[in-house]
Amino acid sequence: MDSAWPARGRRRVLGRVRRIVSPERLYLVALGMTGLAALVSVTLPAAERGELAANMVSATVGAALGGLSVDTFLLSRPAGWIMSRGRVWIAGILAVSLGLTALAAALLIALAGLGTYAVGIGAGCALTVFNTAASFGLRLKRFWFVYTVRALGGAVLVGGYGLLGLGQRRDGGLWSVLWLGVQVATAIVLGVAVLTWARRFGPVPAATAGRPEYRADLLAVGRLHVGVCAQMLTYRLSQVLVARFAGAGALGVFALAVAALEFAQSGAVVRAQRILAERDPEAIGDHGRQVVKDALPIAALAVVGLAALGVLARDYRDAWLFGLLLLPGTLALSAGKTWSAALLKRAGEQATTAVALITMSVSVVLYVLLIPWAGALGAAVASSVAYGVYAMRTRRRLQRSTHLLAHRMA
Repeated sequence: MDSAWPARGRRRVLGRVRRIVSPERLYLVALGMTGLAALVSVTLPAAERGELAANMVSATVGAALGGLSVDTFLLSRPAGWIMSRGRVWIAGILAVSLGLTALAAALLIALAGLGTYAVGIGAGCALTVFNTAASFGLRLKRFWFVYTVRALGGAVLVGGYGLLGLGQRRDGGLWSVLWLGVQVATAIVLGVAVLTWARRFGPVPAATAGRPEYRADLLAVGRLHVGVCAQMLTYRLSQVLVARFAGAGALGVFALAVAALEFAQSGAVVRAQRILAERDPEAIGDHGRQVVKDALPIAALAVVGLAALGVLARDYRDAWLFGLLLLPGTLALSAGKTWSAALLKRAGEQATTAVALITMSVSVVLYVLLIPWAGALGAAVASSVAYGVYAMRTRRRLQRSTHLLAHRMA
């Protein structure tokens, strides 16, 4: 009887800690670590930071384009889907996505004319593994663990950047290798955790799905992935084109402003992931106004911080202007992400894909027209306009799907 009390006490303490350190707060910490890493990276000259940013954007966009949107696809699947499909099917999708990720990352580095192939390809594959493992963890409601791993990875990255800065190792290529190592380490940790959780469920039963179900999976992946690819090109193609037309220095400053403003979207990202994990579409509310209210003060502080940084480091004196131009788009994007997740649950992949394709068409035209002419300044203006289009179109489609749902229930 007495031996049970220490175990109960530990569980109570752990429960209290988890109530205080909520998943939303953990995600904020994780994103804060990413923001702090971006801040520490300003000890690099702008051109060296541009090389680091080029590797990052090639890897992240490569993972998005080549990763087949496996993470979002798995989150949106109904309960029991994994058991019915079997391990071979899921492993096959992951293997194909890794190959496509490597190809996409290599092509993006070639387009940007900046970065290192080994870093871009390696980090892109690591991100694909991490995102896939994270989706399994989130399906199991392991929000706390997934965000903790991400936060710890960010903390290690900040520490590593700090040591390189103190050692006067201001080489963008070296910092990129460190970033690659952190991505690989976090992917391994989360991947091992997911395999451990899977073993606790016992042997996976034989797959029960037939060819029609597998064909339906491929169609769903295709519809969803087209939309996700369009979204990622809207978000990140600007940085690739800034690298190509304005050079490493301009990319280093513009990418810093983008990273600073993305911190304001943390609440929207967590809310969208919770919406995707929700099994009852009718229980999904409209959180757009709330996430905008949460994002506004953080985005404003980010612009102020960029202005202060520009005073201290002259290489980054234009960062505040880029941030100010990105601010309206950031608020629109925060709302748009929650609306997009709700639209996906209520109307399926086709609806979100249609919105993403329209937004991509607008953004690509604006990027091609403005970036060669105005460089990073044009990229900031074009991005904000594109994000506004995305939010408005998503909201419109969501309202239409809500009316249809109410009509069906009547």
